[in-house]
Amino acid sequence: MEKSIMDLAVDILKERQQLTADELKKRFKRTKPFRQEPIPKEEMLYKYNQQTPEQMLSYIDTYGAENVDKYIKEMETLKKGGKSNG
Repeated sequence: MEKSIMDLAVDILKERQQLTADELKKRFKRTKPFRQEPIPKEEMLYKYNQQTPEQMLSYIDTYGAENVDKYIKEMETLKKGGKSNG
């Protein structure tokens, strides 16, 4: 079955949106988010320790397993008194 013109248009828009998001991530990688203050390490650890397995699975679905793995490693390093990369 051939794709309709609308399907093709949506595919092009989704591709452009992804390319734009990737470019913005690359350009502003180390930039502080607009009008946001850094979260204290104690608060980050508290929130991490309160996570349920269901919430972690939801995060994996949303952000991907690799990103969640990085987050877990960072939080475990903070727990041990190490330095955070973020």
